[in-house]
Amino acid sequence: MYRVYLNPKEERVLVTRTKVVGEGWVLVTKHSNWDEAYRKALYLANRLDYVLEWFLEDQIEQTLQIFKN
Repeated sequence: MYRVYLNPKEERVLVTRTKVVGEGWVLVTKHSNWDEAYRKALYLANRLDYVLEWFLEDQIEQTLQIFKN
């Protein structure tokens, strides 16, 4: 499960598999795959003019799953 978080105070959007409990982060949506979560986060970041962040490990893991199948 990939999660998209928003931090309005710091103007950041984060895509991650990890549950974030830090101050200021709000869960916006959950997606079953990386691509959907990333597209939603990219849309939000562009729309709000926020910084988009993600963990490279999450993206690589999803990419490797494609090649395994």
